[in-house]
Amino acid sequence: MAQLSESVTNLITQLGKLPGIGRKSAERLAYHILRVHKSEAVSLADAIRDVRENVRYCDRCFNLAEGELCEICNDPKRDQQVLCIVEQPRDLMSLEQAAVFNGLYHVLLGRIAPLEGIGP
Repeated sequence: MAQLSESVTNLITQLGKLPGIGRKSAERLAYHILRVHKSEAVSLADAIRDVRENVRYCDRCFNLAEGELCEICNDPKRDQQVLCIVEQPRDLMSLEQAAVFNGLYHVLLGRIAPLEGIGP
């Protein structure tokens, strides 16, 4: 059986570390990256680098932000009197996409489950 190159093996290993990505999915993604135009693969790599270098947690609500405050905390049109507590930034994104909430948020960055011994 033919051996994969070290670079391809490393890519598959790294992709396999992503949540929900098993070995077969990692292989499919790796082969997709090898098939696309080089500029598309480099754009993906640049996007990963950019998010790691530029994105942080908002100083006020712990949402994802590229500055001290996220866009929601910076928005003067938001209802400052209403606060929605969510577990993760992805939960906030779901509410924002549904456009059902116009207040502010607090992102816990984890779960509080006192019955399971998980506190703040």
